[in-house]
Formats: sequence, structure tokens, C-alpha cells
Amino acid sequence: MVRSQPSTSNGARNNNGDGFDEVAEAAILGLGRLTLLTLKSLWIMARWTVMFPILSVPLIGVVAAAYEWGWPIGLVLLVLFAGALVTWRLARPGSFHDHVSGPVWKRWRRWRVYVRPWASTCALHGLTTQLDDDVLVPLLRRVYVGYDRDELVVRMLPGQSTTDWQKQSEAFAHAFGSRAVRVRGLKPGWVCIEVAHTDALATPVTMRVPVENVALDAVPVGFREDGRPWLAKLLGRHLLVAGATGAGKGSVVWSLLAGIACSIRVGVVRVWVIDPKGGMEFGAGIDLFDRFAYDTGEATLSLLRDAVTIMFERAARLRGVTRQLVPSVGEPLLVIIIDEIASLTAYITDRKVKTEVEQLLGLLLSQGRAVGISVIACVQDPSKDVLTLRQLIPVRIGLRMTEASQAVMVLGQAARDAGAMCELIPESLPGVGYVVEEGRNEVERVRAFHITDDNIAYLTAHYRPIVPAPWSSPSDPGAAA
Repeated sequence: MVRSQPSTSNGARNNNGDGFDEVAEAAILGLGRLTLLTLKSLWIMARWTVMFPILSVPLIGVVAAAYEWGWPIGLVLLVLFAGALVTWRLARPGSFHDHVSGPVWKRWRRWRVYVRPWASTCALHGLTTQLDDDVLVPLLRRVYVGYDRDELVVRMLPGQSTTDWQKQSEAFAHAFGSRAVRVRGLKPGWVCIEVAHTDALATPVTMRVPVENVALDAVPVGFREDGRPWLAKLLGRHLLVAGATGAGKGSVVWSLLAGIACSIRVGVVRVWVIDPKGGMEFGAGIDLFDRFAYDTGEATLSLLRDAVTIMFERAARLRGVTRQLVPSVGEPLLVIIIDEIASLTAYITDRKVKTEVEQLLGLLLSQGRAVGISVIACVQDPSKDVLTLRQLIPVRIGLRMTEASQAVMVLGQAARDAGAMCELIPESLPGVGYVVEEGRNEVERVRAFHITDDNIAYLTAHYRPIVPAPWSSPSDPGAAA
């Protein structure tokens, strides 16, 4: 018993020593965490002091005054500063928003919506991956927060593609609490996520007065979502405008006509129109056109035959001379507008006439661009049975549609994955749509000018052709006088 007592005493001392070491280690870790938290807090305060001097400098002055002269003086200065902010907010709300509340809100949104939950956001959208014991998260390289839209620049993980991110556009919109999200590729391995808070295209824009010397490969049609002009390529291009009734197909076409009105007047551009619905849509502007057919009978067939004849004649003259016609008064750009192409490709009951119309349209769409013949086709139901030649049209404009499958038929699945959801465009936004151009991966959201009957009357009165077309003859229906 006596011999065992020292052993027990040594064991107790060892146990007490181990306990002391554990307490000391915990104290050191706690002190380290406290130090890091203090340094982090000081760093955040320093950053906010630099970022928002209009708030931080007065507050630093208040603290210094309270330290130097006592807290009553500091409290008085704080009340005066708060009163100055309230007065500024009430008297000049716009200026207050630009210099105080706006920058604070931007910074808060950047941290709260994007930076802080970024890893969990990527994980919930299936954009992270596990390698061994590590979870790899795409790098959020840059975040720009604006009042109308935000932009996130992201470096994708190896093995990911832009399409993988575009498929999450709708889910991102819900996660970020935004109106819409679009994803576009920047360069290999990088994507840009555009987050829209408000609709920049909600307000219609009236037609602008036509200007001279408009480039036919950059015709002003309206505005893009980023505020820049929407410039459509007409020379060397065919255009397809698809949309439901009241979606604004007429606004797009009339905006194009307004953009080239000066060229129509001097004869550099000639316009032929097929309006199978009795001429209701384009009848008011008949004086702008060299030819006008408003049925699916002989007048339409004659127009298409003559266009193909001009195409072959030009091709024979220009073969070996140039690869793309430069329009002039002697060799004008011929623009053929078809208001409802389904009336020519699907709804003609005479099989012989239908076959010839499809053959003529196929020739114009496949061979007309290089010789200065551009077709603008409008369609309401872009199904396969209605529009069999849509693959020959490089520029496609999708307005409001009734079904998601229609947007895919017109713009393609990749465009819809990128955010071109035409079926979600409300009826209150006629002329709003998405543009896809052959050879470009980007999808542009645009809105055409708002064209009224008075605008059409103005164009007809001031920009009708002043010289006859070089191929006109007295027997041509609708030939310029």
C-alpha cells in the first residue's frame, strides 16, 4: 500500500499535466481565432472606409470628437450627421442614391447574393465535381453589380462547356432573384453570366427619322438589351421573323423599311412585297414598293419567277467578277418581303402551284444572297410542315411564341439554352424578341421600333422611289411610274 502511493501520485500528476496541456492548446487556438477575427474585422472596416468615404470619414470624425471632448459632443455630431443624410435623401433622392445608398446596396448584393453562397450555388446546380477528397468549385473571378444588370465572370472546371452553364440559366434566375439570366462564352474555359434585374426593353421606342447613307449590312431596327442599337444585316442575308399574332412581326419589318427608306427613295434598294392576307399589313405602304402581290395566285408566281430570272441574269454577269454584289442604282438590292410564308408553303391547295412556289423560293434562298436579293419572311407557326426552307435563312428573329418547341424550331436548342425563351415574352411587349445569326454563338435580346400608321404614312409620302427600277416595264404589276 505504501509503495503504491507514489505511483498513484505520479499518475495524478501526469493526468493533471495532460489536462493543463489541453487547456493551454485550446486557449492558444482560441486566441488565434480571436486574432484572425480581429484582423479580418479590421480589414473589412478598412475596406469599407476606403470604399465609402462619404459615410466613413464623418463617422471617424464623430468617434474622434467623442474621444477628445466626451460622448455628449460625439452624440450631438452623430445626430447632426444623421439629420444631414435624411435631409439629403428627401431633397435629392437621385443624388443620395448615386452616392450613398446605391453603392452600399451594390456591395451588399455582391457579397450576399454572389460571393458568399457561390460554392453552394454551384453545388446545387450540379456545377461542382469531386476529385479524390476535394470538392472542386468553378472560380468566380469577377463580379460587377449594376442597377439594371450584373455580370459574373467565371472560370469553368476542366470538362465543362458553355452549354452546361446555359442549361442552368432559368435555375440561376430563381437562385439570384432576378428577372432573367443569360450565359455566354467569353473565351475557352470562361463564361459570362448576365443577370438582369429590370427589363431595359420594357419601354417602346418610336421610329427614328430615316438617315441617308445607311450601310445595308448595319440597318437600324431598334435597340438591344444592353442599350446599344440593334443593327440588322440586310445585304447578303435572308431574315426569318417568327412570332404569334400581335407579337410585332410588322414592327420588325417596317423598322427595316424605315432604316433603308433613303435607299429606297434614290433607287439603291427595290422592294417587292407578297402579302397573301389580302394586303392588310403592307397595303398602306404600297407606294414604297416596286411590286405588290396580295394573293397566292398568278401575281405571286409571276413575282417569284421574275425574281429568279433577275437572279440568274445577275449571276451570269457577275460570275468571275465579284463574290458579293455592291448595290447601286443600276444594280439595286432587291428585297422580297413575304408577310406569311406559310400561305405559300403549306396552305396552297393547288399542288402544282405549291410545288413551283417551293422550287422558286428554294432557288432564291439558296442562290440569291450573293447577287443582291434578300428575302424577309414572316411566319406565325414555325413548324416543320409549314416552313421547310428555314435552314436556308441565316438570320432568325424569334418574337413571342405560344410554345417552347417553336422557339427551338426557329432559333435552335442552343439558343433556348442560352436564354431565348420566346414563350415567356408577355403580350405587353410587342416587337421584343431574340436574334440568332449564322456563324455566331451569341443570342441577342432586342426590341424593334414602334411603328404607327402615321409613321407608315410619313414614309410613304416622303420616301417613295423617284426613279423606275432598271428592269421595270409598263406591264410589270406595281412598277414604279
